[in-house]
Amino acid sequence: MQQQIPLKELKQSPHNVRQVKASKEGHWQLVASIRAKGLLHNLVVVKNGKGYNVIDGGRRLEALRQIHKDRNTLVNCVVLDSDDREVGLHANMMRENMHPLDECDVIMALVADGSEDFVSVAARFGQTDKWVKQRVGLAELSDKAKQMFRAYDFNIGVAEALTLGDHAAQDKYLEENVNYHIASIKHFMTLKKIEVKHALFDVNKHRDKLQIESDLFSDEEYITNIDEFDALQNLALLAMIEEYREKGYADAILLRDSFYWDDPECRGFTAVYDEDHETYGIADKIMCIQYNSSRFDVTIQELVMRETKEQQEAQEVEKEADEEVTPLTMSKPQEALLAGYYAHFMKNSIFENELGYVKIMKALLCHRSLGYTYNHTNRVGHVYADHQTLFPSEEYPDDYVHPLHEKCIQHHIDAARDAFESDGTTPLKYCVDLEDTVLDELFVACCLTGLGKYDFYSDTIKEIIPDFASLSRASGERGWFKPDAKWLNKYKINQIEMLEDYCFGKVSSGPKKPRIEALVKFLDKNPVFDPLGDWPQYKPQ
Repeated sequence: MQQQIPLKELKQSPHNVRQVKASKEGHWQLVASIRAKGLLHNLVVVKNGKGYNVIDGGRRLEALRQIHKDRNTLVNCVVLDSDDREVGLHANMMRENMHPLDECDVIMALVADGSEDFVSVAARFGQTDKWVKQRVGLAELSDKAKQMFRAYDFNIGVAEALTLGDHAAQDKYLEENVNYHIASIKHFMTLKKIEVKHALFDVNKHRDKLQIESDLFSDEEYITNIDEFDALQNLALLAMIEEYREKGYADAILLRDSFYWDDPECRGFTAVYDEDHETYGIADKIMCIQYNSSRFDVTIQELVMRETKEQQEAQEVEKEADEEVTPLTMSKPQEALLAGYYAHFMKNSIFENELGYVKIMKALLCHRSLGYTYNHTNRVGHVYADHQTLFPSEEYPDDYVHPLHEKCIQHHIDAARDAFESDGTTPLKYCVDLEDTVLDELFVACCLTGLGKYDFYSDTIKEIIPDFASLSRASGERGWFKPDAKWLNKYKINQIEMLEDYCFGKVSSGPKKPRIEALVKFLDKNPVFDPLGDWPQYKPQ
């Protein structure tokens, strides 16, 4: 029933669902609104002796008292027969800014007598079952946490995380920390709990024994019976060992909180990597199960006896000895050096024609971003201006000269530094102010630093960039390769003898060093050796 009631007869209901007072700013905003537009929503009241209790509209009542000094001013109200808390809750939940703890308190009151449950409350107020359960979950906050939450010392996310622990744990965390981070709170509150996802066994078969708790505010579940978890986890690990043994492995071992490389149990073993995975049969391998008891994760590593690997390497050496070896049979260090020589020459050749390669360099810069459209083997270069090293520091050619693109970059580094120290010009502003042709040159130089030594062997590169090194060889020029002492020293003695016979028509004797020096002198004046050609090569005149 609607009725106009004097302001002096209205007072706050002791059962008002809102326990958290509005901020001063919110109060004065409401006052201004009522002054300008009047009271848009009637107060909801119940008779109480000579006056009326306001069960919905407490903030509006305070605003009206601020506006009207005359307490006889009539206020539009809806009068109910009784102090219906459900009505107050429903009315307030249709408006904004009701504190979650207030919602929690009233929902708990509605289900306390057993006449309502979470499902019916959710339906009554147009909320989901989960939302109602989450609000009820806030009742698990300690008194200290509730007080701080009502004072907006932290947000609802922090409040929800705190409910994972008991009251003592909540108070301890709040006392010891000033800044509240949800992840750290969850970790602190679950120190004596284990997330279900860490189990190596079927949790559903042991839910009761594991005493699993659910997090109302997420889909996470926690095991609280740690002893039962440890026992079942251990059984699962032992089952893994037996499974690998049944598969035919020589053995399977379990390491707890250690790794094979520093565990005494694995002395005499060495790891089997991808490149030699098929070298050994399953009967030669030992499966090592490494279990971390703090992170509850498992890593697997195949091992073989070190003697087995040494025997295999010896067999490979014997196999190599049986194969025909020529000066064109390169060791891996020689292959790496050769790739460095080749890339060094190619980069210089490209930079000498830099303006013709701006578009190609831009394409190289962009194409890796399109990698999902094709096989990764078709991607070449990094092109992040991150300087791919062509030679290890101890393996630079004896007559190494820094390539042109590196000199270009260093020039601009020095010029940019001078500009910054002179007038504060930033490197970006320095680059923007360069003439277009100069910036294009610098762009190509930076892109070249991102190309590695093996990139130039790629067919993808060769499709768009001429093989300058090949052209150089065809013209009879020395071009990109000159056998120096570092290169020749990586040959076996029989290969040195072949080169001596090729260059001098005879084989010398004595220490390796002077023989290499003689070959370097000859090949420096007579560039007649091509490591990518055929053997035997043409004889020098």
